[in-house]
Formats: sequence, structure tokens, C-alpha cells
Amino acid sequence: MKKRITAEAVRQYAAVSKDTAAIHLNAEAAVKAGYKRPIAHGMYIMGLAQSLYLTDHPAGWITSYSMKFQKPLVVDTGVVFHFEPRDGHIEVKVTLEAGDVIASGTFSVKEMK
Repeated sequence: MKKRITAEAVRQYAAVSKDTAAIHLNAEAAVKAGYKRPIAHGMYIMGLAQSLYLTDHPAGWITSYSMKFQKPLVVDTGVVFHFEPRDGHIEVKVTLEAGDVIASGTFSVKEMK
């Protein structure tokens, strides 16, 4: 599933989460930290992955999750969320549209009756 990570979505997440670190919101601070643009919060990306998965699987309930971040995700970037059932869990991979892996992990999902 493709999604564009916008500066506005990151601002909204920062306001709700109270994580207003400058690298997420301020271009100058992000550049000083070595990024091209502000970067998305890791927890925003993980929460978005869960939300996207559950949108397509409304009878599911995520009981646990784990995610590792390989690269920061700069705002105003298109990403693809991949979900694959495997051995009783869902493997999750978040990639740039060009294929570079941003994050990967797993969800344990319980089907609700």
C-alpha cells in the first residue's frame, strides 16, 4: 500500500505525541543533524503501518509488534507498506518507492469473532 509522508502529517503527529524535536519539524535543524529535510517519527511510521493493515483486515487485533528502522524517512516522501502473513504473524516492510528498506518488523494479529 502506497502512502505519502507529508510535513503536515508529521506536524500533526508531533502535536498529538508531544514529540516536537526539531529534526521532525524544522528544516534547518534537520540539515544540521545531517538530513536533507525533517524526518518522520519512527512511532508515527509504526502506527501508520498498523492502521493501514487494520484498514484492510478490520476483524484483526494487533496484540504485539516489533519494528527496526534501517534509515530515517524524510518528509514529503512516498513509501510502500508491505504486509505478508508468515508463521502465525505478519511480516511488515516499509520501503521507499525505489525499493530501499526504511523499516521492517512483525505484527502478531488475533482475529476477532
